[in-house]
Amino acid sequence: MKTRNEIINDLENRLFILKFTRFEGIEAEQALGSIAGLEYCIKRHKENWTIEQFKKDLEKQKSDGLYGDYIDGWEGVLKRNIKDMERGGIGI
Repeated sequence: MKTRNEIINDLENRLFILKFTRFEGIEAEQALGSIAGLEYCIKRHKENWTIEQFKKDLEKQKSDGLYGDYIDGWEGVLKRNIKDMERGGIGI
């Protein structure tokens, strides 16, 4: 079971690794979306967002109808963040 601080540390570690990894083509766009998503999740965790707020935000993203590799990276981070919160019972 992860605490909120452990989730933040995990997100920060993933962000660090992504920032120093080289990608090309489609992977580069997805990596940029993932970096933005990680920064977003870290900021929101520090604001003590609940799991419901993250879910609502993810649904809003989907309903906006945006698509592409950047958006796929962003949404992937939000989905994993929600799963981590569900497993840890954080923000419920």
